[in-house]
Amino acid sequence: MHVHEHAKLSVAGAIVALPWLKKDVWIPLASSILIDVDHYLWHAVAHRTVSLQAAVRYFAQPNPPQFQQMRLLHHPIVLAILLVVAVRTRSRILWLILAGVLFHVSLDTVHVAQLKSLKQTLSEKAQYICSECGKHYEELELHTVHCASNLLDRYNPCHFVVLCPECHEKAHGEGVHLDLIR
Repeated sequence: MHVHEHAKLSVAGAIVALPWLKKDVWIPLASSILIDVDHYLWHAVAHRTVSLQAAVRYFAQPNPPQFQQMRLLHHPIVLAILLVVAVRTRSRILWLILAGVLFHVSLDTVHVAQLKSLKQTLSEKAQYICSECGKHYEELELHTVHCASNLLDRYNPCHFVVLCPECHEKAHGEGVHLDLIR
């Protein structure tokens, strides 16, 4: 899921929570968005650059490598530790941070499930034939041809195609918008 989509959904969640959380609503909002800093920190360490532009290019490539280290703050053990500390300290701030982080992780989980389902459905519909080169492949890749501005239309199959790895790579080389799943 794109950062701007996380931000929009996190703001919507904050608006819903505002009557209950009042001035503290910024805490889960900020934690829901800032949790993704782990991706950029991993990139900075692994690639020895603090360039945000380089990180964006890296994560925008077709099928960027996925390592557990790049999602450290998303890891269940980290979440469990945060839960234990929040329970032991009875800290309202830690509970609010945990709520924001769990909201974000929930969005990621739904997003991955939706993309996996789209990939399967579109691959079957295409009979595992690349929509660009026409060759048969056992495993096609999901490529976004249009990123819906309306989040409710985000997973509409008309915004995606399935491509073979070579055509997917070419599509990204041409600067075509992406959102992928392996």
